Amino acid sequence: MKSWPYLLVATLILAGIVHVGAILSWPTFVMSRLVGGLESQVGFSTALHAPRADASSRTVVRPSPDLIYTVCAFDVSERPLKISSPVPADTYFSLSMFGDNTDNFFVVNDSQLEKDSVSVVLMRPGSEVSELGGAPVVIAPSVRGVILFRTLIASEDRFEELDAIRKEATCEVM
Repeated sequence: MKSWPYLLVATLILAGIVHVGAILSWPTFVMSRLVGGLESQVGFSTALHAPRADASSRTVVRPSPDLIYTVCAFDVSERPLKISSPVPADTYFSLSMFGDNTDNFFVVNDSQLEKDSVSVVLMRPGSEVSELGGAPVVIAPSVRGVILFRTLIASEDRFEELDAIRKEATCEVM
């Protein structure tokens, strides 16, 4: 008649297994949905200049209405990818890269750049680096993921200018 302690322990063990499984699989599930959505919209290695964020925006997770975004799904399983963008003056700009498990593995912002542009070559894990034209090389921890460009709209007067600049961002297969 005292089987309830065994049921309680079994329930707690099962709950722990489900919890750990969810924690380990959720990031990969989230990123596969995001990459799949981008792939169906524009394909891999193509920059998508997301519309300005509003209450219904969901191209980017938890978007800020003060930022404009460009996103690019990458697949470097076959060939490297060259990522480049002009960097607008006098406002915040960042380039971030995320692996297939949502880990941010690379980020650079306007205050870290000495030039008015950024150019990076993204390669798959285990790639042999050959002559790539002098651009810094980033090794992705996974063959698929997402690249995110962010630009701050500090003044509405500059929106058109900043929007035109961010639309020059590219992700190109080499």
